[in-house]
Amino acid sequence: MTIPTLLGLATGVPENQHRQMEIHDRWLLPFINSQRARAIFTAAEIETRYSVLAGSSFLATEPGTKARNDLFMEAARPLAKTVICQALAQANLSPRDIDHFIVISCTGFDNPGLDVSLAGELGMRPDLRRSALIGMGCHAGLTGLDRAMLELAARPQGHALVLAIEFGTLHFQHGASLENMVAGALFGDGLAAALIGPSADETGQPRLLDTMTYSDYSGQDLMGFHLSDKGYQIHLAPRVPKVLRDLAPTLVSDFLQRAGLTQADIRFWGIHPGGAKILDYLGEALNLTAGDLSYARQVLRHYGNMSSATIFFVLDQIIRQGQPQPGDYALLLAFGPGLTVELCLVGW
Repeated sequence: MTIPTLLGLATGVPENQHRQMEIHDRWLLPFINSQRARAIFTAAEIETRYSVLAGSSFLATEPGTKARNDLFMEAARPLAKTVICQALAQANLSPRDIDHFIVISCTGFDNPGLDVSLAGELGMRPDLRRSALIGMGCHAGLTGLDRAMLELAARPQGHALVLAIEFGTLHFQHGASLENMVAGALFGDGLAAALIGPSADETGQPRLLDTMTYSDYSGQDLMGFHLSDKGYQIHLAPRVPKVLRDLAPTLVSDFLQRAGLTQADIRFWGIHPGGAKILDYLGEALNLTAGDLSYARQVLRHYGNMSSATIFFVLDQIIRQGQPQPGDYALLLAFGPGLTVELCLVGW
């Protein structure tokens, strides 16, 4: 039986690295002008983030949405080509081997989009199937893996390429609202390419075993990323960590039960680091150890929250540092607007 397998995974960031308090002091302090912001930046448990912006001059004039999106598209193509080529090389495949190209972003888009321009520049086939998961949010990386699994369910010998690319720093906002300060303290830029294909043999590569989506439609007002004349305006209700804490145990138990597993069978926990408090609350709710949360905390510390791309950074840490062995399982969880929770079971 052919099982959808992660044949290649590459992550990337723009070249501009910024210290957390440098972003506060040099980028946002003049535009937020709140003593509370320093405490929020410190409590975020982030040391560094990356941005397509070398400094704060672009944001100083409160650029319009078009200017921000134009910069997104300009920066996205070369960075995306790099991570795609890295993932292809890991899988020993060429661009023409890709059957379905899935592009994910909530921080920039155009029409024709990156799915078209990158396919053309990389020389993918003209009969390539393309999907764009636009505007979904932080959980959409796992949504993309689910769609790749569906591709292989329909065409078991196919190859699906998932690109998640997010430049959240382009949407930093002026003003001392709590939401602006939290977003300014949290989001960074990053991208990832994952190549999913068949692997009938026991290769030791990560296999995608199952996924699940849960949406609490009564929580649509808890989290959002709303279009404005000056980029996207983040909305994060303070009670989101508590809501996720209450939802997670039952969702995880029900999901694992479908595979005949319990939490004791999970060796690796890949949780989207939407923020330090979210990790704290979920760790408590699921009785996770500091080691269980270490992969997510490392990504948060070094990169911040990169929306849909972040879960791939966490999975990459698990693979590189955890060195999974045959028989191991990882559970990936990501959260986003809706209120939506995505789960993915990975096995070796």
